[in-house]
Amino acid sequence: MSGNDQMMGSAQVSALRDAISGVAMPERPGIEAIKAMGRAHRRSRASAFAGLSVAGAAAGTALALSLAGALGPGRTPGTIRTASFTLASNSNGTATLIINPKELLDPAALQSDLALYGIPAKVTAGSLCSSDPAPSGFSQIVSSNLAGSATATPQSGVQPTLTIDPTAIPAGTELSVGDFQLGSGEYAGQQQADFVLINTSSYTCSSTPPDANSLPDGYGPADGIGLLYNGRGPAGP
Repeated sequence: MSGNDQMMGSAQVSALRDAISGVAMPERPGIEAIKAMGRAHRRSRASAFAGLSVAGAAAGTALALSLAGALGPGRTPGTIRTASFTLASNSNGTATLIINPKELLDPAALQSDLALYGIPAKVTAGSLCSSDPAPSGFSQIVSSNLAGSATATPQSGVQPTLTIDPTAIPAGTELSVGDFQLGSGEYAGQQQADFVLINTSSYTCSSTPPDANSLPDGYGPADGIGLLYNGRGPAGP
């Protein structure tokens, strides 16, 4: 390299150094400023994580609610089978109750299982609850395969069957089901189950079963249905 080149290089370096020195450089932050920036950075990261946690929780809640809607109380329970009855849901929203004529009815189980199908009911053993006057609309709620027909017995092969429409039950009412074991008279040894509609806030209960011989069709009052069948009562086989 020639002397001129060295001089030119030195001159350029000097000019560059002068230009840089003219630029205002920020002062080095103090220790307190550095600490403050660190705290602010940590708070920013914590807020971001909190936002993610809230979003995750919201997503989890939405999923849980979705599953609850699919699997919760509103879900159709399908078919319930017990020794004394079978309760099944139908595609049109009604429920079918089939009573086993060979077994005593289980009132507690029937009441709780009807509730699973959205059917409010008061099921009692040895008594029947009724309202005076009885609420209207029973015939739109319950129908039976035995009204006006022969008594169901194990020998006949006929099973007392009712179809119940939960959507037709008026607000403030419920089904009343009374289960009786008939120990004397013409139907001694038979089981009688009576279905009527009552006001939930106004009803009385009687331990005297309705007389099958005096009821329309021999089975139920005009505002209810009585099923007479050969359950295993005290005088039964």
